[in-house]
Amino acid sequence: MLIVCHPVLYAAVVILRMVDRKLSEIAYSIRESFHDSGYTEIFPPAFLKSDKVDGFRFIYRNKIFVLEPDITLRLMNRHITENSKIYYISQQSDEYLNEFLKAGSEIMGGDEDETNIEILRMAIKVLDNLGIKNYNIDISLTGIFDSYVRKKEGQRLIRAVKNRNYPQIQDMEIDDKDKLLQIMDTRTRKSGIDKLDSIIERIGDPRVLIDLGTVRQPEYYSGLIFEIYGKQEFLGGGGNYIMKNLRGCGFSLDLQVLSKLYHGSHEKVEK
Repeated sequence: MLIVCHPVLYAAVVILRMVDRKLSEIAYSIRESFHDSGYTEIFPPAFLKSDKVDGFRFIYRNKIFVLEPDITLRLMNRHITENSKIYYISQQSDEYLNEFLKAGSEIMGGDEDETNIEILRMAIKVLDNLGIKNYNIDISLTGIFDSYVRKKEGQRLIRAVKNRNYPQIQDMEIDDKDKLLQIMDTRTRKSGIDKLDSIIERIGDPRVLIDLGTVRQPEYYSGLIFEIYGKQEFLGGGGNYIMKNLRGCGFSLDLQVLSKLYHGSHEKVEK
């Protein structure tokens, strides 16, 4: 019996095959990058047993579970010990829950300054090994806008800063508005802030820049923060944090975005 495949269905199968192939190659390259640097792969759960974390919830055997999008919280739930160097490639529990496939790394413990340098170098290594070269890493510190957060509409202001919503900021009644806008526009390789200037000097990569307007959420970040951008895409980010009395530094990357920028052997598809 001859089975004829509908052209549209055939095209969909080919596209899905290429997408899976792309993600497979990306995951392979990421694993190589981390294994070469002595990191251990772990497999964080998609769901947490919790009634305190926001997210998609369901009840199973009279217990509340939540789909936790924050990988760092998932890792902390695994009781990661100090002096751990780990990485992960997350899995989707369901494609309809708007999850993002992510890959990333965490270093627990160690000297903070050295950890910051290593985690930034790992982000660079992962992207460069994927052949993704055209990107910038914007670094800053938490606390830059603390004096504004404590004032009226502080959280609204921080959201506006994060989104670079200048018209909204101009309409807000805040003190030192000109100074705030100046901080937001500070993008340089020498800021006068020793911690940031030292990172720029030691990394020695022109794609790493100090951007004092960088804001990261959630609120557990403490110290260095950074975000990674392509020409128009947000690739990922990370920074320092303290959680369960452990100091760590990590980052995550959006695999779906990386797959749009990655040009590997998947393009040599057999006709």
